[in-house]
Amino acid sequence: MKRKVEISSGAFDKPFVTEAIYETSMSFLVLKWRQTHDGDDRPSYYELRLDKTTGVAQVQRSGEYQSLLVFDTGKKTSGTVTTPFGEINTDIRTRYITVPSVLCPKLEIAYVMGADEIENIFSVKFV
Repeated sequence: MKRKVEISSGAFDKPFVTEAIYETSMSFLVLKWRQTHDGDDRPSYYELRLDKTTGVAQVQRSGEYQSLLVFDTGKKTSGTVTTPFGEINTDIRTRYITVPSVLCPKLEIAYVMGADEIENIFSVKFV
């Protein structure tokens, strides 16, 4: 089913509103959307997959720039970002992950990434 979403991240100046494909079951939540970032010529395609049984989330970006980030509050994970300048590997420490519910209308991932310990909160709110 398609749902309108507002995506926020410390990596962007303002929230991004788009339509996303939203799939959910007892075990998984999946969101897929297309986004063109400022300065990019071509869009990026995102897939966020949350395993509800383990609490582990994965965000994959494909297109001109690619990345695969894994978030698990139970352990340190890693991510890979591919840019025109090469591949960058980074450590990720997930602070928390919230799942959309009646009490909370958004999916939120708070994490610290990299040697510089960059903190970020990534959220998807259904609008």
